[in-house]
Amino acid sequence: MIAKIKLAFAVLVSFAFLALFGAAAWYRGDAIAAKAETARVQANLDKAVDANKVSADTIDRMQKQDALNDRISAELIQKLAAANTALTEKTTARADLKGNNETVRSYLDTTVPDDLRRMYDH
Repeated sequence: MIAKIKLAFAVLVSFAFLALFGAAAWYRGDAIAAKAETARVQANLDKAVDANKVSADTIDRMQKQDALNDRISAELIQKLAAANTALTEKTTARADLKGNNETVRSYLDTTVPDDLRRMYDH
């Protein structure tokens, strides 16, 4: 009877060790899977950080280009306004000169030769 108890105890101890070994193997597998998942997530995070950096650089370049475009547009508007003012002044001066100077009026009233008119019409 003592031998049967010892045998039963040995079997129970063996099952306990097998159960412990099985649990350890299970947790080891989970740990390996968790490490692999962590590495995959870290790689994805690194890709996302790199993509965000590229996007931030692109946004910065676009904002600088936008500021440059605004400055160039403002300069062109000023130049256009100056050109319009100069044209208006010249047109007004020419009209005043034609209205006030008989020699200029008589010159401007002459017909333009056909060859010269063709140059200006093209």
